[in-house]
Amino acid sequence: MAEADIQHLIESLQGLQPTGGPGPGGLGVDELRPVDIARALADIDETGKALIVSLLSDEKAADVLVETDGHSLTVLLEQMSPERIVRLLDAMDPDDAADIIGHAPEELRGTLLASLEVEQQRVVRALHEHAPDSAGGVMTSEVVSVGSNETIGSALQKVGAAEQAEAVHNVYVVDPAGTLVGVLSLQDLLGADEHVNVGQVMNPDVISVPVDADREDAAQLVDRYDLASLAVVDSARRLAGVITLDDVIDVLGEEASEDMLRLAGTSVLHPTTEPILRRLRARAPWLGITLVGTFAASLLIEEFETNFVAASAGGPSLFNVLLYFVPLIAGLAGNVGTQSSTIMVRGFATGEVDPRRPMRVLRGEVTLALLTGLIAGVLVGVAASVFFDVVGLGWIVGLALPASILTAGLFGTLIPFLCEAVNVDPAYAGGPFLLTLNDLAAISIYFTVALTLRDVFLV
Repeated sequence: MAEADIQHLIESLQGLQPTGGPGPGGLGVDELRPVDIARALADIDETGKALIVSLLSDEKAADVLVETDGHSLTVLLEQMSPERIVRLLDAMDPDDAADIIGHAPEELRGTLLASLEVEQQRVVRALHEHAPDSAGGVMTSEVVSVGSNETIGSALQKVGAAEQAEAVHNVYVVDPAGTLVGVLSLQDLLGADEHVNVGQVMNPDVISVPVDADREDAAQLVDRYDLASLAVVDSARRLAGVITLDDVIDVLGEEASEDMLRLAGTSVLHPTTEPILRRLRARAPWLGITLVGTFAASLLIEEFETNFVAASAGGPSLFNVLLYFVPLIAGLAGNVGTQSSTIMVRGFATGEVDPRRPMRVLRGEVTLALLTGLIAGVLVGVAASVFFDVVGLGWIVGLALPASILTAGLFGTLIPFLCEAVNVDPAYAGGPFLLTLNDLAAISIYFTVALTLRDVFLV
């Protein structure tokens, strides 16, 4: 279904009553793919969201809720009856049901849990014990496991009976205590004699992750080892569940979005889906940092101006010329610092940079910042000497610029490592905080160099 057709259907549905019948032109809402409906829901008002979901069958509505963004999901759950929510939960896999209940109004969660079937209720409660950003929080407990003494034929029967298709990329082998001891791929199963014991064919070198591990670390393992799925184990190494490829894609996408939004100095939820006041509360603290830092930079400039005026009669005119280069020096330094910080944050996320070994990347970033600063310093210094009839101005700008850029490169590289060391998301370091710090450092370095060299060139 083309996106234009979806939008046309949504616009047409605004004036219909929820009869459950086909939409305009004989087109039924149930004919649309769940992910397309979910994406369309994000662009319409609350009444439209509820209307469209009311036209869906329970099976299609359940699939749509699984694909719906957090804000739209919360809105829908507030408008739907508890009875229908329970029916939709019954149609979902346990891990999806646990996520949906987590978005329901707090006063409704207990009712929804109590209304589930006994087995599904047990699984959902177990999943809710894990933090949402942990491996246990994103895993599915519906995993195909076999005993090491079972036959290949028995394992194939279990694969055929599995309800969650994406969870059967691998079959995990456990001992009588439930401890994970090996793994089999579907290719291994299909190529082996059905009468052979699983223990003779399995790969004992199985990669797994603890339930309390960060979900981003789990996703990195899947990416690093090209896994079809990743086993999740408890403290006794008992098999607790599995993280599948679709979970990994979701995690990497969410983590990338969170990092970008933190770098922008806003909340980790997409700002266009939040109420205005909540957006303001999320952004105001970071804008406050910028405000305080900018005001401090103004005070620094005022203090340096006082020093220039007190030192010589020609101080004010020299100072006025120096002011022309403040945006250039602060801007270039801030850009280099942001580049270094972004590279570090991205490297942490992809596993390309080890947060415990800053020296492995520091030398390269410092060298690059120094070379960038020297090239920029020479170019700007020559230009300042040519276009401004002030003796020594080119030397002041030409020396201050490399020093400012080098300092910004150091800040941009080391501050993310410091954030990692104190368990603060390093993405926060690349936003307004780092930019403000770089501005203060660049201005201080620039005018300090000017004061130092003034007597050499300008008296």
